[in-house]
Amino acid sequence: MNLWRRIYAEHRRVLLPLLVVAAANVVLFVVVVLPLGRSVATAERDAQDATLNLATARQLDRQARNAAASRDRADRELQAFYGDVLPSTFVVAERTTRRWLQQAARDAGLEYRAANFTWEPVRESPLSRASADVTLRGRYADIRRFLHAVEAADEFLVVERLALTQPANTPQGTAGMLEVSLIVSTFFVTEPAR
Repeated sequence: MNLWRRIYAEHRRVLLPLLVVAAANVVLFVVVVLPLGRSVATAERDAQDATLNLATARQLDRQARNAAASRDRADRELQAFYGDVLPSTFVVAERTTRRWLQQAARDAGLEYRAANFTWEPVRESPLSRASADVTLRGRYADIRRFLHAVEAADEFLVVERLALTQPANTPQGTAGMLEVSLIVSTFFVTEPAR
């Protein structure tokens, strides 16, 4: 008899249950533990992905909230600009701009010769543009002082075009006088903001 057969025959009562238990353990390992290990690894990967997705979603949410807050703040500031800085109608724009230009010309030592106002709507905007074609006369230094006053004004004024000329027939004692033609614009609200 072979040695292994003899050992098996003598210890069959102990070996048979041990072999059955070992086979059951192998089957249990292959059928249950390995798939569970894979599913645990998959679950861990899914949890990491979910954590990453949550962090990304929170960041996107924070960015969206910041963008909404910035947009709301910009809308409030724009409405305040429309209400507090810009004239409300063409008549108000013309009157305040004309008065301001006349006073600034006087303060700079210039002669206010003429101003013609027109207005036109700004495309795709609740605003309209009021333009004044202004003619002034004076010395170069005074013209510079006037232009500085326009640029530094609290009123919303834009110098769009500027032309300096020396008048052809100037009276005696007015040498060095220049004539300046400029287009100064401001804006006013013509329709309620959307």
